[in-house]
Amino acid sequence: MNNRARVALIAMVLSPARAHAFGYLEARPGVPDYEKHPAFTSADPKIHADLRSALRGARASSKPCKAGSATVAPDWTLDLQSNVCDDKSFGALQGLVSRLAPSLRRDRITAWVAELDGDKEPDLIVGHVDISQEKDVPRHPFLSLWRLKFHDGAYRAVHAGPFLVSEVDLQAVRAFGNISDRKAVFVRHVSCIECEPDVYLTAIDFDATADAKAYEFTYSKDHRDHGLTIEFALPGMGHSVDARVETRLLPPSRQGPHLLQSFRMEEDEGPDEWWAFTCKGYRCDYRMHTGQPPGEFMALWKKAKKL
Repeated sequence: MNNRARVALIAMVLSPARAHAFGYLEARPGVPDYEKHPAFTSADPKIHADLRSALRGARASSKPCKAGSATVAPDWTLDLQSNVCDDKSFGALQGLVSRLAPSLRRDRITAWVAELDGDKEPDLIVGHVDISQEKDVPRHPFLSLWRLKFHDGAYRAVHAGPFLVSEVDLQAVRAFGNISDRKAVFVRHVSCIECEPDVYLTAIDFDATADAKAYEFTYSKDHRDHGLTIEFALPGMGHSVDARVETRLLPPSRQGPHLLQSFRMEEDEGPDEWWAFTCKGYRCDYRMHTGQPPGEFMALWKKAKKL
């Protein structure tokens, strides 16, 4: 948001040398670098075939469910969410993923079944929680994601992350931007743990290139400062403006806009703000209205679906 105080993201500095990929610098102890050391290493054709069979038999629920928990500290656990709510089906997927990626801890693995590219072959989005371990620094949970896609008899894993999280779930899997033949994955993450955090979304296209690619958004007054985050919830309390944020998506289109936001300000924070983002490629710029938005904007707002 324009001229607003923000808490810096932890471990969220994009590598200039890999701007096409979705990996981050500032590696933290206890958080593996999956770009340098891939987790999915097994080429056993039987495991790949068994995973394909299990994935085809898994039923995706319309609502997430708890799928275990990850221990961050003795008095702190994070629930893992999935859209595979049948215990037997989820256990089979979790076990096969752990065999394909033996360096991942099975009890920190979760998964979501999705159809991302319209080929009628179910895809698997795998999540794994790593815990940072630094001397004299509290432990932090980071979520890494992989999209597993079946091709030429085996699954190929594409990585995105890590994300600092206070809960482990995906916000949505939806068609987005000017791309109508595949879907983006919207992951929810936070700015910090020992504070009142800003809550962010990052929209990832796992089929952009050989690597995953995130959409970039700008909230800056000069429209120059783009980042990989969508502001999803603001804490106020001196850390940011005190506003209720709502985010909606419009169907993919060539001309846009593609994403709409309202910032309903609390008393003394100034007029409400209404933002319309249009994405060209993977870079999204905005038009913003204050106070009461024009009728054209409200017509789009009513057509858009809440994210």
